[in-house]
Amino acid sequence: MTHRTTRRAIHILIAVSAAVLALQLIPWEPAARLFPSLSPILGLGGALARRAAGPAALMGFPILLLAFTHKRWFCYHACPTGLCAEAAGRLNPRAAAHFGTWPRLGGGLALLLLGSAAIGYPLALGLDPLSLFNGFFSAWRRPFEAGLPPLASGFILVLLISLARPHLWCLRLCPLGGLQDGLHGLARFAGSRRRPEASADESAALPLRRIFLGAAAGGLAGLLLRRRPAGTAVIRPPGAAPEARFTGLCARCGACIRACPRHILFPDLGEAGAAGLLAPIIQYGNGYCFEQCKACTEACPTGAIRALTLEQKRQLALGTAGVEKSRCLAWKDGLYCMACQESCPYSAITIVVQKGVNCPVVEPRHCRGCGACQANCPARPRRAITVRAAPQHELPGQSPQAG
Repeated sequence: MTHRTTRRAIHILIAVSAAVLALQLIPWEPAARLFPSLSPILGLGGALARRAAGPAALMGFPILLLAFTHKRWFCYHACPTGLCAEAAGRLNPRAAAHFGTWPRLGGGLALLLLGSAAIGYPLALGLDPLSLFNGFFSAWRRPFEAGLPPLASGFILVLLISLARPHLWCLRLCPLGGLQDGLHGLARFAGSRRRPEASADESAALPLRRIFLGAAAGGLAGLLLRRRPAGTAVIRPPGAAPEARFTGLCARCGACIRACPRHILFPDLGEAGAAGLLAPIIQYGNGYCFEQCKACTEACPTGAIRALTLEQKRQLALGTAGVEKSRCLAWKDGLYCMACQESCPYSAITIVVQKGVNCPVVEPRHCRGCGACQANCPARPRRAITVRAAPQHELPGQSPQAG
């Protein structure tokens, strides 16, 4: 077996392993973030924005070190998106290398991302190739739901670009590839400064001034976006960062969406504005945020959703429920219906008697916005009790009811 065949076999094996992790076939919650955490783009971007570097952020560090001595080692040996893009390009060999006029945008995107992350609002984390790969597989959870396929759009777009112009994505557009090129260029630049006899080609590495300007542009863009007007309020997963930072920190990898066993997380299709596109939101339909579950908080590779203990999750209010009396079977029609109160795990719904009929009233100081009341409300077509979005906050109080 030749070296090239061996390398290709290992590359395929890594891609298959990444797909298994993305599909979350391993019954271990942190496995969802394992492969995306290998990306220095996600690790550095998240750590800079949060001013903290957890174990997941350090997983991509070896790839950074390799880039100094082995240009694009990760791209050629381990990137599953690169492998799939190369396969797509092979379907159109006559178009290969027909992108000579395209600028090398990948390095600029990497600098823009890191500069904006330093301000606290990383831009374009969703362009990371491991995030794109993970998002594609996260879109196909069972049972199939119509709101999920947009998660796969970024990866599909990469394949279409590679089909039309083979190698264009990998060599000119990918920010992870651009970051590795930049680090390798810095190593050559440092070496050429130490060796007067170095060739002109070696001394032509990426200048420090261009790095500074790219990072400064990213910082300015991040600052402007952090100060943008707030969009429509939406309900985010438990442990989500404040909205002004969450939409930047979220890599749109879909790991939390696929991890949710209650199937209440969906990609935002514009409800929170353009900045929140494809970031996860909670939609209470036939399910609610189960009080014994914290799966989504274990799945995020960037820290957009922080890891929580069950006790921390149970004390966190995601929003506040409210009763629309004009739709409530008890308030409006005088019928006995206390489905919301009976299903509430936090005893946040009390009873008042109206014309001899028990009617529900929400106690905001106990409501966690978990959606159990909304999911179990029999009123149709619109539920009589719904959860309204609010900034997440901790509520002291009792533990959820058993059972």
